[in-house]
Amino acid sequence: MDSLANRLIAAEILGRSASGSCDAFATPTCNRISPRQTSSGQFVPKPGYFPPTGDDTIAGGIFCISLTDLASYLARVGNNPAATGTESPRGSGSTTSGSGPYPAQAFTDTTLPKHTIYAPKTPPAGLKSGMPVIAWGNGGCATDPTTHKNLLIEIASHGYVIAADGVAGGNTGASQSMVKDMKASVDWLVGGGAAKYGSVNTSALTTMGHSCGGLESMSTAYHDDRVKRIVMFNIGIFQDEKRYLLQEIKVPVAWFIGGSKDMGYPNVEKDYRLLPAGLPAYKASLDTGHGGTFAATNGGKQGKAAVAYLEWQFRSDEAAKAKLLDPKAAGSLVSDNWTVEFKNWT
Repeated sequence: MDSLANRLIAAEILGRSASGSCDAFATPTCNRISPRQTSSGQFVPKPGYFPPTGDDTIAGGIFCISLTDLASYLARVGNNPAATGTESPRGSGSTTSGSGPYPAQAFTDTTLPKHTIYAPKTPPAGLKSGMPVIAWGNGGCATDPTTHKNLLIEIASHGYVIAADGVAGGNTGASQSMVKDMKASVDWLVGGGAAKYGSVNTSALTTMGHSCGGLESMSTAYHDDRVKRIVMFNIGIFQDEKRYLLQEIKVPVAWFIGGSKDMGYPNVEKDYRLLPAGLPAYKASLDTGHGGTFAATNGGKQGKAAVAYLEWQFRSDEAAKAKLLDPKAAGSLVSDNWTVEFKNWT
């Protein structure tokens, strides 16, 4: 594998994190845990063994993959993470204030260092139940969310507050975000840190991310009942031996993936079928490859899909729900060239 590929892989996965303790979670899982780690502290999967938290010594947490294992995986399956599709953006779109009713922007906040806040420029008035909140992880578990800013501003413009890992210009050296960084976002959001941006609904919290950041979002949500939804872009669990951990996912999961050219595609197909029985799940695929439509104006078709999903989930918007579930609805994802599958939703 050439040096460029190695650098891309390193940017995608490599990192470190500290583990938490079982005392933080009043779940039956904590009663059946025995320590299982490598000499470096990395989680080693074994059916029946459920670590207390999703933290690990690699970026992305317990659902992610090490650098060495990722290199072997990509060599084995022959997948090119840089491949694009018919729906991939051709160049970069414009950065706007979003298409929603509340023009939004990025903020830095001294109360949450090393993170970026995406929120309406002016606190919205008249929003029932306040703004839902989101903790975001970047592709490559990068420490700069700028690549995803078009999507994040678009979501925020519909009345959401997002705490994203990293700051503009934050990708220095081998630095990467870890589960603890997204947990810091969750703590800040639930603890009222976002109140200055308007009335917020801290009980309507989603972890969300792209690629490594998507696995970070699942690892963060694992055993944390503050998280009510998980949204993952262009990623699934790489290693079959880790899929048993899906038994511990307790909240609805949505995947927005990039078709057969996306290295996340075959893994999401497996993950979707192995979620606990009865758990609602949503899976939509668009021919973009792994890079999605983040570069497009307002996050492109992924931006539209993500907003519709969130509006359905947290504001019970029936028109948004129809776009997700009914192929014949006006503006449906299917009419926008997505392939859709869902279960346990009515």
